[in-house]
Amino acid sequence: MTGTDKIKSKILEDARAHASEIEEQAKREAQEIMEKASVDAEQKRAEILGKAEQDGQEVYRRLLSVSGLENRKEVLRAKQDIVEAAFQGALDKVVNLPDREYQTLIEDLIVSAAVKGSGEILLSEKDRKRMDKGFLKNINNRLKKAGAEGNLTLSKDTICSSGGFVIKSGDMEINGTLEILIGMLRPKLENEVVEILFDN
Repeated sequence: MTGTDKIKSKILEDARAHASEIEEQAKREAQEIMEKASVDAEQKRAEILGKAEQDGQEVYRRLLSVSGLENRKEVLRAKQDIVEAAFQGALDKVVNLPDREYQTLIEDLIVSAAVKGSGEILLSEKDRKRMDKGFLKNINNRLKKAGAEGNLTLSKDTICSSGGFVIKSGDMEINGTLEILIGMLRPKLENEVVEILFDN
């Protein structure tokens, strides 16, 4: 399984794990919005009917239409927030993998991304501390076996990221930070995540 497949798997696993809880939360929020909209509409209706029954009926119909539109907007916003939380949760889950598992994932991603097999790897300060002494050796050995140079070095510079890496090779820069990778996967997975979270 490639590093990208592992990230996909983590995203889908996280979405499934939280689907029931999030669905219930979304239903509760939708119900609260509906109840509030209904109460508001009923109050407006009572005021208007006190003045003129015929005009009140027309205004009431308009208010219901507007409150229904506002309700749909609120539900959509709530769903978007839930989907965003699912992807953020997947990112957090990947970042918080045990050190050995996380290092293996980063090594897999670097080997997949380092086409030439030379250049320097930039990690976040936190990730530098998580990698063991065999990190570079593992990567370079795998690159050599794949027919690449296998001459990557670890830069003294660091990146600001939740996790992942950047490879600098000459004028080329490969951004393999987890935020970027998940951002690239999101358009392919978002519909599936939405179905998992909100499918009844």
